[in-house]
Amino acid sequence: MPPRKTATASSEGFVSPLEDPEAVTKALSAAINDMPAPVPPPDTLVHLPGGLLLGSETLSTAEVRELTGEHEEILARAAQAVPGNVFHFMNALLECGTVRIGTEEPGSTRKLLKNLLVGDRDALIIGIRKATYGDDIEIEKWVCPNCGESSDLVVPLADIPVRELGSIRENQVFTLPLRKGRTAEVRLATGADQLAVFEERKLSIAERDTLLLSRCLLSITDPDDTKHTTAGFALTYARGLSVPDRHAILRELNDRQPGPRISDMTIKHDTCGEEVDLMLGIVDLFRDISLA
Repeated sequence: MPPRKTATASSEGFVSPLEDPEAVTKALSAAINDMPAPVPPPDTLVHLPGGLLLGSETLSTAEVRELTGEHEEILARAAQAVPGNVFHFMNALLECGTVRIGTEEPGSTRKLLKNLLVGDRDALIIGIRKATYGDDIEIEKWVCPNCGESSDLVVPLADIPVRELGSIRENQVFTLPLRKGRTAEVRLATGADQLAVFEERKLSIAERDTLLLSRCLLSITDPDDTKHTTAGFALTYARGLSVPDRHAILRELNDRQPGPRISDMTIKHDTCGEEVDLMLGIVDLFRDISLA
């Protein structure tokens, strides 16, 4: 059998790594440099820190858009229709500024928005703010709560801390220990819950808490493992909880909710040198529109 031929630089331009490793390294580097750079996601694509379960699929992104004059008119009418109701205004803003959830058709967006977790809706609001105004929040005449000095601030939206939920399939419903050996099964609040709780302006804070609990409390289990589902008697169970148990569930609902934590933002104020709370809310992102 004749000996096998070894490819060399003269055989159709092939260079053996053993004969010229430096040339091969240079060729590989040149090939890598010629590859197109990865395209970053557009500014209108928003990551949902919770996600939406739709059958076996989890929708984890949404597309938003820049608000226009037509949207501003809609938002002004929404603000006038229910004066002082921030959540009615924000729901109108979401419907104006959200194009689609995941790859679903835009025609289903309004329905899907109500099914999103509250924190995902907040993430969309920040995405709409970014698409409309840019990457920063400009705050005029901000007053430091520590020294009382007034300042104009520019705060990057990227500085807003965000809590990720992880798997929504595993974490949307959770179990919480209550007093006297009982446990509660609770699900995280959605946009529909938020709208229902704040639809009636005349409710007291305690009544709003009862309504939210009645929607999110799924069952209560006694120390002997007897499980009581709340279906059909949700308000009765919510009102029957002890005050400490009610507050424990409400705290957990707030702490477990994913999404941007704009209220947790702090800044080091140059005048007094202290780290202080910015004390911002979601509504502050669209103050110019909400006051129109």
